Amino acid sequence: MKHFMRNLPCGMYRITSDNSIERLKDPKSAVSTKTFADKQENVSYKEMFPGSEEEERSLLMSRSSSSDLLTPTVVSSQWSTEVSTSSFGSLRHGCQYQEGKFYSNIEQETTWNRSLFHISENEETSQIEVNQKEQNSRNNEASHMEEEFTNPFCSVCNNRRPKIGLKRDFSYAELHTATQGFSPKNFLSEGGFGSVYKGLLNGMKIAVKQHKYASFQGEKEFKSEVNVLSKARHENVVVLLGSCSEKNDRLLVYEYVCNGSLDQHISEHSRSPLSWEDRINVAIGAAKGLLYLHKNNIIHRDVRPNNILITHDYQPLLGDFGLARNQNQDSIHSTEVVGTLGYLAPEYAELGKVSAKTDVYSFGVVLLQLITGMRTTDKRLGGRSLVGWARPLLRERNYPDLIDERIINSYDVHQLFWMVRIAEKCLSREPQRRLNMVKVGYIFGSFVLEYSSLYFKGEGFKIMESS
Repeated sequence: MKHFMRNLPCGMYRITSDNSIERLKDPKSAVSTKTFADKQENVSYKEMFPGSEEEERSLLMSRSSSSDLLTPTVVSSQWSTEVSTSSFGSLRHGCQYQEGKFYSNIEQETTWNRSLFHISENEETSQIEVNQKEQNSRNNEASHMEEEFTNPFCSVCNNRRPKIGLKRDFSYAELHTATQGFSPKNFLSEGGFGSVYKGLLNGMKIAVKQHKYASFQGEKEFKSEVNVLSKARHENVVVLLGSCSEKNDRLLVYEYVCNGSLDQHISEHSRSPLSWEDRINVAIGAAKGLLYLHKNNIIHRDVRPNNILITHDYQPLLGDFGLARNQNQDSIHSTEVVGTLGYLAPEYAELGKVSAKTDVYSFGVVLLQLITGMRTTDKRLGGRSLVGWARPLLRERNYPDLIDERIINSYDVHQLFWMVRIAEKCLSREPQRRLNMVKVGYIFGSFVLEYSSLYFKGEGFKIMESS
């Protein structure tokens, strides 16, 4: 703790056992300081906790009525039940990496109340229902409109995202021609949904997915699924352009994402492993996309690196929604377990129970992969699962041993701490003890990005670009 009090330029606060805020030190107006962790530095991660372990246990006991240990709290009723996408921001606006050092010009204006407001599950559910009604209203108004994404072009390859609002029925002949007869040279991947092929249609790159279970799915059920998926319109969600249903063929047509899947970039065989900065960006973008789906009552059911596609700007997009289900149509029970081993929540794998919290568990595994750079079947795990290998390190708070060795000298110690804490809570065995994506978003916005350049005001969060 003394190490951070001495070296951190930002202000420091701690939450006491009665949920009040105690100021430990004031922020410095502008500094240039190295905040990267080094494994050789003699700093214990227990020192990162503001207060003693006894105080922390007291704090956690005081929140025992809540299902989550990391309960997000806010100072404005406007933001008490929903995380705005602006709270995530982009890490690139707050950080500059230069000559192996981390520079951040931090300007903080704090208006913390003495006590932080607890967000109950009922309040969250109620507000999400309200948000859903508002979202449905906006969707209905915009259903016939074509809109551009804010940043539709990839800055590297100039690949353009399609306009929001475009959706049509395709013929099998069109897609057969676009993919050159589903040629092996256009093959992109094989997922839980089916085979994916790259194609070119009217000058636009597309991704065509052949439904693996086409012969078992009727026309009405397929159209219903397409109707659910077509409503997903978000900067971090792959756009469904349309579908094809002819005889026994069921195909979905998505936008093409130019830089492959996250799995290709965190693999130990990757030529250029993701930087810590890009890993944070990917985590935040994926969280935004998943939060959007859950707010719109869509459960993904197969969240994993293969299904997180990225652009050359490292903007992540959640894809492969062939397994997605609408929460209103599909209850928390599911007789058919789909998804990928290594990412399945215990209650889903063992009992077939599916809910938004099963997605949260899978997201926790993805965070663990971003931190460790390991696959769920990595040989270094010695036959254990990634989660099983990591749990002892999480329990002992041995966080430095989790970090990917390829970025050992370039990660931010505070962001690592909160990334690990989020992952740990997402991976709770009991669904009710896991964070939901609203809370994940709050923690990302208030703690992870705080060490980049977080500007906190009563009305919400704003990420300020460093000067």
